[in-house]
Amino acid sequence: MKILLIASLVLHEAMRRRLLLIIGALTLLLVVLTAWGFHALASVHDHGRAISHFALVVVASTLVILMAFMFTIILCLGAAFLGALSTGTEIENGTLLAIAPRPLRRWELLAGKWLGNAAILAAYAAVSGALEVAVVYKMTGYAPPHPLAAILFLIAQALFVLTFTMWLSIRLSAIAAGFTTTVLFGLARVVGAAGIIGQALHNTTVTQAAVVASLIVPFDGLWRAAVYQLEPAAMIATASSTGSGGNPFIELYPPTVPYLLWCGLWFSIVSGLAISAFARRDL
Repeated sequence: MKILLIASLVLHEAMRRRLLLIIGALTLLLVVLTAWGFHALASVHDHGRAISHFALVVVASTLVILMAFMFTIILCLGAAFLGALSTGTEIENGTLLAIAPRPLRRWELLAGKWLGNAAILAAYAAVSGALEVAVVYKMTGYAPPHPLAAILFLIAQALFVLTFTMWLSIRLSAIAAGFTTTVLFGLARVVGAAGIIGQALHNTTVTQAAVVASLIVPFDGLWRAAVYQLEPAAMIATASSTGSGGNPFIELYPPTVPYLLWCGLWFSIVSGLAISAFARRDL
């Protein structure tokens, strides 16, 4: 199939440029540092006594969410980088001009490039996430309640960023597309955090603005869904009872079905816009 052929060429190019090697090395380094950090945490003593298992679980669950926060930033920045380079750079340097006239539909070329980059992002997120969860469990005995669902939401967020960047890179330069997506990703995070705080303070204006922003650019909404999957039930119950729902790193409610359906529709719309723009783009 032509799409799979283009995807395999994307993976081959990533290997040629040693991108996969670098990602593997950095992932291994991250796992080693995580193992060392949580081993040191489990070895903490308070006045000569080992830290209690309950305290260890509380700290570990909080650190897992903070690690996921940093991980998703790296993952989505990588998605913006790959999305900008996969189409924008090749349009600018004329590489696609030699490929497009061949017996290959433009949408197949675009879909193949998307599939190859998506495979890189999904594999990186899945392997890194699974290793991190395994290391944390090995060192502390704690595991998030729904790690698989959390990883899937993080992958979905990265794929949304990838798709959005590829769409922008068809009309804008690679640098402009990557920068625009990065700024929007950061704004989505800030507005999402402001919405959580506004909800705790019963500020309707800020809360509604955050909801609208999460519909226009659903990056932060998918992150909030991942956070909910990582939280123990006790953490959610404590946050609800103590009124600490204004913490941007705590999500009290799971994603609703209408919101997930909207995310699917948003993805389809952006994908369609990208295919339409690429079909009309002068190479």
